[in-house]
Amino acid sequence: MTVVAFSRARFTPSDLVEFEQVAEPKLRLGHWAGIIRESGRDFDRLLVLLPGVDRPVFRFERGAGGTYTLCFNDRVGWYGIGSGPSAAECLAIWRPRTRKSRSTAAV
Repeated sequence: MTVVAFSRARFTPSDLVEFEQVAEPKLRLGHWAGIIRESGRDFDRLLVLLPGVDRPVFRFERGAGGTYTLCFNDRVGWYGIGSGPSAAECLAIWRPRTRKSRSTAAV
């Protein structure tokens, strides 16, 4: 039997579940218009489209080293707004904070 190594530049099934947990309500409520997936030798990325915008505005990506990044495009270029060693950490900026964490942040 031949075993093929899983590329560190590819999203894992659990990465996609993490993203889906963030994306589903945004798509359902109409905050996002759609998602496009692009894959290459050194990356796997999900591009987020917003209603009425003719280009992707957010990019969630896993690079060749296995690092996750979240970027925003302001028409000039891509700017990092999140990163981490896991999909959950990288996407944390999009997760609602609990009351406890909000009150701790205000102190």
